[in-house]
Amino acid sequence: MTFSKKIIVKKLPKFEADLYANLSLADLVVFAMSYLEERGVEATTEEIVSISFRLFPHKFGMKQFPRWPDSALVIRRLNDAREKKFVKGNPNDGFALTFKGKQVAKRISKQLGIKKKAVAKKKKQKPVALVLSKKTLRRRYRKPIQKKAVKKPATKKVGHALSVTKTDKAKKSRLQTRPTKKVGHALSVTKKRGLPIRATKDSVKKKVEVQKQVEVRQEAVKVVKNEAVASVSKEEKIKAGRVIHQVERSDAFKLYKKNGKQAKISEFDFRNMLFATMESSSETLSRNVVLFKKYANIESRNDVVVFLNFCEEFFAKLLKKTK
Repeated sequence: MTFSKKIIVKKLPKFEADLYANLSLADLVVFAMSYLEERGVEATTEEIVSISFRLFPHKFGMKQFPRWPDSALVIRRLNDAREKKFVKGNPNDGFALTFKGKQVAKRISKQLGIKKKAVAKKKKQKPVALVLSKKTLRRRYRKPIQKKAVKKPATKKVGHALSVTKTDKAKKSRLQTRPTKKVGHALSVTKKRGLPIRATKDSVKKKVEVQKQVEVRQEAVKVVKNEAVASVSKEEKIKAGRVIHQVERSDAFKLYKKNGKQAKISEFDFRNMLFATMESSSETLSRNVVLFKKYANIESRNDVVVFLNFCEEFFAKLLKKTK
């Protein structure tokens, strides 16, 4: 499936805090995912965190900073929904609702007072009666024209057929009796032409050696190509493509694209880009950076490699910390 649509923030529904105060957080995350799926938006970790906070800010906002989403809380509740088999998928490939999850989303939408738009039924138009005029009736009921059989002209017998065959036989006999002309200068031509020069042993050896060297080089190139192709599996290529696609969609990468080396990327955006939470250790962050670089090289995306190098320098202190 291809996802190209984005959520328009101005068109998001606003719910009062009393409506969803008694609802569980896992059910609210499931409803947020159904909202994404209905609008054709890919349910990545970033999108789920964002839409859950925007729809239910009183539940998924940080306690100390209520204007910021608590990504760790959303991810924990997302894992709870996955354990209940409401959700399937993973951070790399994206998430999707199961049949149970869709039923839960319908129940939550009813509790929130969302009504489905009634689809207007199209009225069937009655077929218009055809009015046939006299001309059309004449055209329809005309009698088929019978074609007259054309008589084939009789073939006349030719009387001089025997004379033609006799003249052909006489011509053939004349051609056979003619003597063949002997070519006298055949020997002189062969004499003028010199005998082929025999190749020396040294020249033959050199040619053989050069051919062997070329064959060895060609085989070496083939082996190197085969090893390079065999080193990366199809599954790893598919995984690399998905990860790089999500990196491109991240806010950190978009900021770097606009401002270059002057981009001021926040720690939250950096962690979200690496599929990490605010509680993730520096070891997991650095490990993900190395892994993403590997995927960028597989996809031959030098721009993503340069971006990750910039992030390593920008967040050098964060990556060197040990918890």
